[in-house]
Amino acid sequence: MTTRLNERGSSRLEMVGGKGGSQRIWEAVRARRDGFTRLDIAAATGIELPSTRRYLERLQKAGFISGTQQAVGQIKRFVLLRDNGIEAPRLAHNGSLMPPTAQELMWRTMRILGEFNCHELVGHASTADVTVVLSAAQDYLKHLHHAGYVVVVKKAGPNHLTRYRVIPSKYTGPRPPMIQRTKVVYDPNLGRVVWNEEPDHDC
Repeated sequence: MTTRLNERGSSRLEMVGGKGGSQRIWEAVRARRDGFTRLDIAAATGIELPSTRRYLERLQKAGFISGTQQAVGQIKRFVLLRDNGIEAPRLAHNGSLMPPTAQELMWRTMRILGEFNCHELVGHASTADVTVVLSAAQDYLKHLHHAGYVVVVKKAGPNHLTRYRVIPSKYTGPRPPMIQRTKVVYDPNLGRVVWNEEPDHDC
């Protein structure tokens, strides 16, 4: 399947294969760190050359890769300068790192807190660049609970909110389970849908 990166540099989520375009490009770059061309990456990932070129340009602007051209007309070759780890850098047009999403911040914070309620999650997950709103936290927790990632430690009462805890064995990796518009939970670490809302058969 061919992936097209949109103009913001993010890719359409692919349910088959479980990895978006930027992630596949980044993995191909890391595997060929000592030398590669745009064509090498496009062939390895199955991503169209223009889309591959755009993400590689952003990586170069950000200082993750460097490109050289030995002579006029010769194909430009790149090397990896800075390895960001397994997760593909999320980059804007100018190569600046984009702030993490609210779901990324919440997923990371849940592990740190261990046990929490929705207000505590919002307070600890929000940063100077990204504000996690309460309704988003409540919706995320609801779906993660349906999918079996978090358990209710203590139900809400007159003087306290519902408390949650992430199940350690359900931590599948650093990438947050994603809630799609179709109300399914997709885990990019596993590359598959892990929960979907039962259809309403009422007339």
